Amino acid sequence: MNRKLLSSIAKKAGLTPEQIRSASPEELRTHLTKKTGKRFVVETKFPWIGRGNVLRDGLMDSGTINQSIDEILGA
Repeated sequence: MNRKLLSSIAKKAGLTPEQIRSASPEELRTHLTKKTGKRFVVETKFPWIGRGNVLRDGLMDSGTINQSIDEILGA
């Protein structure tokens, strides 16, 4: 990306591009909620297949997902 766009993103989010890349979606949501004072909502637009909400526990990072899978598999 060009530098002007990256600096605009960093200024608006209050984070460097490197911090944005390394943060989990949940960390970004928490940061932006604190920064703006507004509730940050992530909406998904996809057809519901099966039952339940796949995001019922909020956004999860890959480490949490891997830990859950390990617990399920008994690893």
